[in-house]
Amino acid sequence: MSKVLSRLFVVLCLVGVPALASAQDADSPQAKIAAIIAQYPDGGQPLADAIAAAVEANPSLAGAVTQAALTANSAVQTALGGGLAEAAVFFANSNSPNAQAAQQQIQAAIASVPASSNTVTAFNTGGGAAALLSLLGSSSGTTLTTSKCVSASRPGNGC
Repeated sequence: MSKVLSRLFVVLCLVGVPALASAQDADSPQAKIAAIIAQYPDGGQPLADAIAAAVEANPSLAGAVTQAALTANSAVQTALGGGLAEAAVFFANSNSPNAQAAQQQIQAAIASVPASSNTVTAFNTGGGAAALLSLLGSSSGTTLTTSKCVSASRPGNGC
């Protein structure tokens, strides 16, 4: 009887632990961004809007966006950069401490991308990430000005 229980325990460990790890991985920031990218594999504005909405809802996803961009094709990289730019503008239009913290998370994520990578070029095409980063990080008093839209992912007020 103890041999049967021992074998059953081993089988459960071999099958159960990977299943548990898979469930945890599905909730990871990387998995969430990968799922969004999978919906829009050709990039474009729909992907940029989806990324903006995701980062606006959870700014900690910004790092996963930049990590995904490192291995994505140029159309997806451009859309990811555009989505981060949209989210940054969304937070720039708010003076709350939470919005400022979110801006810092986006800045750190964009700044973490190696300057020599094609990702930076694609980000600049998508949303002017370098210019946006310099504006957000500027201490010269420069501020972002936008239309009355809060975000392209959340149109309203005549957008």
